[in-house]
Amino acid sequence: MSIRSAPQSAQVVRSRPRWPGWIFRVTSTLAAIMLFNQAVFAGQFLDGRYGSLLTHRENATYAGIAVLIAAVAAVLVRWPGGGPWWPIVAYAGVFALIALQIVLGFARAISFHVPLGVVIILLSAGLAFWAWRQP
Repeated sequence: MSIRSAPQSAQVVRSRPRWPGWIFRVTSTLAAIMLFNQAVFAGQFLDGRYGSLLTHRENATYAGIAVLIAAVAAVLVRWPGGGPWWPIVAYAGVFALIALQIVLGFARAISFHVPLGVVIILLSAGLAFWAWRQP
């Protein structure tokens, strides 16, 4: 009776870790929700609830931080997760748009601030949707 062992030349197949994908899903979803809430708070302000402007401003800070955290999660999806590189660039771009959005908001350039806000929300929602579609 002999015990057979695997040949030493056999390669060990290592799968990529799954945890970076879950972190990316959660952080991108939270960022998208916080950015969507920006429109809600702005709408409340326009409806006459003037305290919502302060909430809109404070949430902008936290939403920007959430986008940075999602960008870090995108780095983890790439390394060690083996995923694509473009979500890192996409979140860096969204963060740059948020910085521009803040400048436009404080400058009261509403005709640019509002449409840019829509673009930011759509981009972040698209990134969150993409995150959940990945295996």
